[in-house]
Amino acid sequence: LVIGGELSYNVRDLSGKFNKKKFFEKEFYPVSLFYLGMTTLKSAYRMVLPNMTMLSIYMDYYNQLNKIEGNASRYVPVYELYDSNRSFEPLVQNYFEQYLGQFPAQVFDKINENFIRCSFYELVSRYLSHCYTFAIEQNNSVGRSDFEMIGIPGTDYYTDDRVVEFKYYRSKDADRMLALTEPLAEHVEQVKGYAEDTKKKFPNYNVRSYVVYICANKGWKCWEV
Repeated sequence: LVIGGELSYNVRDLSGKFNKKKFFEKEFYPVSLFYLGMTTLKSAYRMVLPNMTMLSIYMDYYNQLNKIEGNASRYVPVYELYDSNRSFEPLVQNYFEQYLGQFPAQVFDKINENFIRCSFYELVSRYLSHCYTFAIEQNNSVGRSDFEMIGIPGTDYYTDDRVVEFKYYRSKDADRMLALTEPLAEHVEQVKGYAEDTKKKFPNYNVRSYVVYICANKGWKCWEV
């Protein structure tokens, strides 16, 4: 769910008599999670996480399973600085170095953009949920934006809106992508379309857009466009 973004199921198991004996068997997990209210149905074949709160719970559990340290000392200095300079790039750097930097090299051929979106959201929301609301794959007229953080009315962050397009590249492509001095044109066009749509909906907001490349464990790039 945190990597693939969804879970397949079959209707017969879901609509049939509930089987307590199978509740903790791996192949029955989709049904068990659904009955616990921890997933919701996307279609007749696939289920997804129902909301951002549940996403945070899943990501926190994933971090515990993989012994990813959540010590605030890794993150707080960067978020304290964000209060004064509102610079988004150091948040990406901190995420790459302090969070992704804890994973062994072999993990980076298994994770994908969905995992990057989810784990970045979980980290940022730990420290900025008092001043922003967040959205992942936000629907708009030109598609679905990867990540958005919207300033909460009544806070100093009101009217601050950041729209981010994440791209994830595995080790074999890392050197090529890290050598770029600017993001690819299609990615710029993509995130600008999302930003323009957000601006139409919230004309009083200052909308800033970014393209972020995470290149396995080799490096990262972040451009404001």
